Amino acid sequence: MPKNSLTLMMSSLFELPDETVVLEHQIAGHRHEHGKLYTGMLKHIDGYVMKPVQNNQRGKTEIEFYEQVFQSSHPVVSKLKQIVPHFFGLHQFVTDTATHYFIKLEDVAAGMAKPCIADIKIGRQTWDPYSSPEKQHAENMKYRGTKDPLGFCIPGMCIYDLASDKVLKLDKHYGRSLNCDSVRDAFLLYFNSTQVIERRLLAEVLNQLNAVRLWFEEQRHYLFYATSLLLVYDADLLKKGSNILNVRIRMIDFAHVFPAHDSQDSNYLEGLYKLIEIISSIQ
Repeated sequence: MPKNSLTLMMSSLFELPDETVVLEHQIAGHRHEHGKLYTGMLKHIDGYVMKPVQNNQRGKTEIEFYEQVFQSSHPVVSKLKQIVPHFFGLHQFVTDTATHYFIKLEDVAAGMAKPCIADIKIGRQTWDPYSSPEKQHAENMKYRGTKDPLGFCIPGMCIYDLASDKVLKLDKHYGRSLNCDSVRDAFLLYFNSTQVIERRLLAEVLNQLNAVRLWFEEQRHYLFYATSLLLVYDADLLKKGSNILNVRIRMIDFAHVFPAHDSQDSNYLEGLYKLIEIISSIQ
């Protein structure tokens, strides 16, 4: 069957917009559900990822953030273009009842045969300054084993485990079971380092994480809440012993970004420092 015919058939089956499929390697966040239109991440046949725009202030905030970054000529803000997914603007689908908007973004795992993906939410405080007391309490109760002591948590991972030749999908329930001791084992699993430490992979991950750290130590423009770092590498290249490891790290999820008013984002930096410290300890 031709690719376009298959795509259209799948779109109809899952009640998706034309020329899209469910994003196969989405590991956290709202997912598409049968019977609910436009609720999860999608993949367009042209290659980009489509993220639904929330119909509230959060959706507006995320769009404005991407537009600011990719239109900015400021020397510090412009550096974010290398740290966030490339932004291609908005895409809309019109139905009989409404117009649905999506943010078009780079597929960070594009071209990878066996992408290993980890969603790491940074910051001890994951609620924004305008959250209700109920929201603050609910957020504070999540991922307490790692978020309280370390300043980050792991909502999800998808791993091509080379030792067992199986795909492991670990969701928020796994992430909420982790603590200061077991989180190191989670990273050993993610980096395919349970038997042999993959030092070249760890070195490149740390190199890119430190680039994010340097930007945060410099910037005084934004405060980020409930924002994740997406870590992606190709386990197929690792298995083949390739000199090119194809590691990509991007900041994602910007529905809760606020002006910093010339202050440092200490909430984000504390979690990032701990993340770098733990991964460094594996080496």
